[in-house]
Amino acid sequence: MQSNTITLYKTWLATAAVPQIAFVDAVYAMCEEHYGEGGDSVVECLSPGEILAEFTTLEDVKRYCGLLVEQALNTRWGEDNDPEIARAERFREWE
Repeated sequence: MQSNTITLYKTWLATAAVPQIAFVDAVYAMCEEHYGEGGDSVVECLSPGEILAEFTTLEDVKRYCGLLVEQALNTRWGEDNDPEIARAERFREWE
């Protein structure tokens, strides 16, 4: 296991197929690594079943996180020192 989050889903781990576990583990690991760039929403809000229903590739997950960052930019304060600007810059580095 690469991620810390997947271990919380013991019941799901006992019933899931190996490829499903590998994919969900990779998603959680990537989102934990990029927690401040939109990954927090995946780690905190999506269960393994929801991840499998929503995404087919890690690129899909990156695109989703990018949309969350973009949405936050669109609703930001508008000040030059707004923390959402720094978050967007970190996401661009992640891509």
